[in-house]
Amino acid sequence: MAEEKKEKIEELGEEVEILSREEIVTFPKLKQPKTFIAVIYATRDLPPATVWIPKEEYSLEKEKEMIKEDIKRRKSFMPEVYKV
Repeated sequence: MAEEKKEKIEELGEEVEILSREEIVTFPKLKQPKTFIAVIYATRDLPPATVWIPKEEYSLEKEKEMIKEDIKRRKSFMPEVYKV
């Protein structure tokens, strides 16, 4: 499911650039494969990040929802800063 060209979608009033969609197979339990769609995206204010969506749950709406939640989580993080 890899997309060759970059795709732009509107989310949270921000432009989100989809860098890649890849189908990834993992083995959380021995001999029980689970397939995920790894969606790598970036925004103007944030570096690239990946959201993992189970293949059986994947849809464009689900992708947008997961990206929106991830952006909210990442923007709410405040790093600790102090002088030494």
